[in-house]
Amino acid sequence: MVGAALLLALAGCDDALQTAADDASVAEARLAAGNLNEARESIRRAIAARDDVAGYYVLLGRIELRAQRPASAFNAYSMALDLQADNAEVLQNIAELGLQTGRIREAGEAADRMLLLAPGSTRAMLVKGFIAIDNGQLDEARRMATEILASNGNDEGGVILSARIHALQGDIAKANAEIDRAVSVIGETDALNVTLLEIYRVKGDAQGMRRLFPLILKSMTDDSSYQIDFINLLYKSGDVAAARAEAVKAIEAKPNDTSLLRSLGDLWMEYDRRPLSTAQLQHLGESGTRTSQISLARFYLGIGAHDTAQRLLMRPYSSGVAEAQGLMARTWLARGDAKRAEALAARLLQLDPRNEDGLLVRSARHLASGRTDRAIEDANVVVSDSPEEYLGYVALADAYRAKGSSIRARQTFERGMDALPQSRMLADAYRDFLLAEGDTARVVSLYQDLAMAKPSSVPAWAVFSRMCAEFGDALCAAKVSSGLARAKSSFAVDDRPGTPHRRGLFARITPEQICATTGGICTGS
Repeated sequence: MVGAALLLALAGCDDALQTAADDASVAEARLAAGNLNEARESIRRAIAARDDVAGYYVLLGRIELRAQRPASAFNAYSMALDLQADNAEVLQNIAELGLQTGRIREAGEAADRMLLLAPGSTRAMLVKGFIAIDNGQLDEARRMATEILASNGNDEGGVILSARIHALQGDIAKANAEIDRAVSVIGETDALNVTLLEIYRVKGDAQGMRRLFPLILKSMTDDSSYQIDFINLLYKSGDVAAARAEAVKAIEAKPNDTSLLRSLGDLWMEYDRRPLSTAQLQHLGESGTRTSQISLARFYLGIGAHDTAQRLLMRPYSSGVAEAQGLMARTWLARGDAKRAEALAARLLQLDPRNEDGLLVRSARHLASGRTDRAIEDANVVVSDSPEEYLGYVALADAYRAKGSSIRARQTFERGMDALPQSRMLADAYRDFLLAEGDTARVVSLYQDLAMAKPSSVPAWAVFSRMCAEFGDALCAAKVSSGLARAKSSFAVDDRPGTPHRRGLFARITPEQICATTGGICTGS
């Protein structure tokens, strides 16, 4: 009887092995055909049946790489490494993906192991070179670049590493020459073009950047940050018409990309309060995606263009989209139709008690009726659930102040500025509170903080300048003078706090990095 049970168990095991192998084979075929979602499902079934086969994790890593999901690919290769510690493909991908995703310790360890297995591995040396740059160890980075180029003087990664080191050491001309020579030999590549773009950015060469952007955007279509970068350059160069045209192209190309649309709103807040024509707004209101209509309505509501926001919201509002209805309630409130806004917000909050726009409307109505505790309660939920919505902090601070607690109001504003150090609108609201409290010293330091958080923003430095002139001193004026000069010559988009740091072949060469490397007085000093 025991023997029969054992035979049945072995047969079941064999079936599981075969099923897993079949699923892996299907996954490989689907990957080859470009059917990535189906390939992922198949290989995950194989792994569920057999979680001790390194090759299955390697295949999952390849699928995630093709799908441009670097963090997932890194995790898959890490599982493979636990099962097969000397696999060159696994080690190299952990080194490169670890660098890309900020897993620097794992990247360095994998590169070191790769070099033990293959001492001449230029890809492993490249990873170590970029890690050394991140650590400020330019001599070590230069050693890696020299070894790579000694093996092959036209190695793309080695040339880029070397050029970036020259740029960080302030030798922009030499960095420029190295990339130009590589392009003449290798031809144009995304990595070479992006490196040249960064060199032009450091030089303040707007024309050079403008020549390169169409090439980069043509091939790097999945990364919307370069579209935003280009539009920022056009605005800062004074070509408003071209910036507006590129923005429309970006919306048409990626009408459901919420990150792109939010970044466009940030640029428009900075440069352009009338970015779209009447005809364009009408077209988007009638034919745009729900995502684009709602995102654009948020921008126009934010700048006080209530009629435009309402027109953009009409279709998604009429279709019962909750976010559009919440925004419509806020739009009606802003237009003075408080009763209608309050009724709509109440209906929304019955369905979703944590709808942030509905809560903002209800908090405002509670405050207007003297129900400060209930206003505080609603605003607290917005701050907790949506820490990137500056109005939550404003509503909460206003409610605390109305209750007579200026200390709690100030704490709320400070909490908001910690979370949103780049928010000019939150800073302006806090300024009004501070002036009412007579604290002009904090007004000055508030706008200094804003300028430091947006070092490339001329408007941020300009408003800091005004606060200095009104409430500051000579030292304040000196800070403004140097910061404003840097901002005017900078063609960078100031990243939001928490934005992942680009590393490797596509990293930014920031003025702050160059400043720190050459021993200068940096932005934050």
